Amino acid sequence: MSKVLDLAVALMAIDTCNPPGNEKQAADFIAAMLDTAGFTVQRQEFAPGRTNLIALKRSSRMAPVLAFTGHLDTVPLGTAEWGRPPFGGKISGGKLYGRGSSDMKAGVAAFVIAAIDMAALDRDTALVITAGEERGCEGALAMARDGIALPEVAGWIVAEPTANKVALGHKGALFSYLHFSGKSAHSSRPDLGVNAIYKACAAALALRDMQFEMSHPVLGAPTVNVGLIEGGHAPNAVPDRAKLHVDVRTIPGMDHSAILQQLETIGGDGVRLERVHDIAPVWTPGDASLIKACRSASEAEGYMTSGELGASFFTDASVLAKLAPAPVAILGPGEPGQAHVTDEWCTVANIEAAERIYCRLIETHGQANS
Repeated sequence: MSKVLDLAVALMAIDTCNPPGNEKQAADFIAAMLDTAGFTVQRQEFAPGRTNLIALKRSSRMAPVLAFTGHLDTVPLGTAEWGRPPFGGKISGGKLYGRGSSDMKAGVAAFVIAAIDMAALDRDTALVITAGEERGCEGALAMARDGIALPEVAGWIVAEPTANKVALGHKGALFSYLHFSGKSAHSSRPDLGVNAIYKACAAALALRDMQFEMSHPVLGAPTVNVGLIEGGHAPNAVPDRAKLHVDVRTIPGMDHSAILQQLETIGGDGVRLERVHDIAPVWTPGDASLIKACRSASEAEGYMTSGELGASFFTDASVLAKLAPAPVAILGPGEPGQAHVTDEWCTVANIEAAERIYCRLIETHGQANS
């Protein structure tokens, strides 16, 4: 097999399902490869077994770096039976099967091998490999919290699954709980109590009808969804507590603080709002030099991006592009429709092409800085 397939298979053999994650073994494996290739490697272990990597290769010019990023954790396997071993990295019919093949260990393998292959050139390159992305950018947020310093970045390449086509950004994600309180009483005397579930249900229906007066030409309109509701403590008692989990997907230009105020207003008097995740939307104009370079590299390998594309998922770029502000492009070998599914796969052709695309980008970045 090729070097990039070897690495992808090796990474998939390491169970990094999140929770609990346990990304350290995979991070150490990559770190050893990058250290041998002459990269300066920094580890951040923000929790036991949870490791972020920052690897840096400097040129004689010490210019802003081209930064590649991806995460090592995957979602759990789910309850459905897998037809192929989820950690076996089996190749069949031109596809690499296993948890993380598309989302997104193949993408990480592609940019790691590309960076190593190009290490002999005089280029400024950074790799930021995170833990915990699947549960709200845990690793990237830990970098922000602990003040991890990043070099000046010229552009971010996020290797999330796009089938090697160029996406310009993604929606944000604002997750919160609305907590409702009531007064307990015997269920035969509801007049003596205050039913917290009724309050939650009224708010849920109001959220169903919540309208936003803005839209994005590619990402579309913002959305809101109530995904969880729970409350009460006994079937024969008036519930004195209830809560809703609210998922709002936002577009560029929206004020998350204002949305939280709207949620509190909908919740009514006495509601308590608990913010869970606050992930900003990301968007880069299609005429940005980074996007043009990505399209050129992708098209050279036969992947044509028709029009402007956006991703349906959020990425670590929401956090990392604040730590080191720069344009963002999402470009990875995985199939978007294979993320999180049973018997997940990624085509071998996409993986090997992604490595070549990333090599082109590293080389072009160096020429632009010369």
